[in-house]
Amino acid sequence: MAQESLSVGWENWQPYSYRDEQQQLRGLDVALLNAIFLRAGYQAKFSEMPWARVLHELEFGTVQLAMSANITPERQKYARFSHPYREEKTAIIIRRQDAERWHDITSLEQLINTPDFHIGVLKGFDYGNTFRQLMARPELQPRLHMRLRLDQLLKMLQGGRIQGFILDPQGLQGWQGKDEEPDQLHTLLRIEVTPVHLMLSKESTTEAQLQRINQAIEQLKQSPDYQQILYRYQPSSLHP
Repeated sequence: MAQESLSVGWENWQPYSYRDEQQQLRGLDVALLNAIFLRAGYQAKFSEMPWARVLHELEFGTVQLAMSANITPERQKYARFSHPYREEKTAIIIRRQDAERWHDITSLEQLINTPDFHIGVLKGFDYGNTFRQLMARPELQPRLHMRLRLDQLLKMLQGGRIQGFILDPQGLQGWQGKDEEPDQLHTLLRIEVTPVHLMLSKESTTEAQLQRINQAIEQLKQSPDYQQILYRYQPSSLHP
């Protein structure tokens, strides 16, 4: 019997989803999704597109599933969320050369009360509940700078137009060897650890499909494959 396929929208975002030198689709989320689908009896049909478009297509049902998603009230209008399948860290990243300048900032409250600290954020991304509340504060609005891509935020940081940006530090792995290497960057504040979910279109998936995926996630977490996949995509600096 042929496996049922689900269309999965993805964006190039190392180490979570990217093409290797042989143009094979790789990454932490891709490996975890394939392991989940193997257990659920599904096959993934991957389509590459910007994250904002993934969300748009998911809303209208032309994409059925997205990876690496936080639950937000807005997304709950058009999507079902799986059990969490990994965790994500949220941090404020600055230039290493500015570490001394900003070393007094040890909390988000201090960050809010530092008027010359401008923050870069990625459009369409959700950074967890703590930062969602922070972004809603009126005094911070003029200091938030939204861009579509990480390379745009890195350029702004290097040019001094923003003083930091918000990201999971693991997401900087793909920039090794590029103009802005991770060793030139510094984690100023670790904000929170949030659970990450698969997001399924309400328009083109069913509650039964979600239940199959949830069962598969729990099976994967109990298997040795789970820790092996997480370990494989850890930054080498974190390996013992």
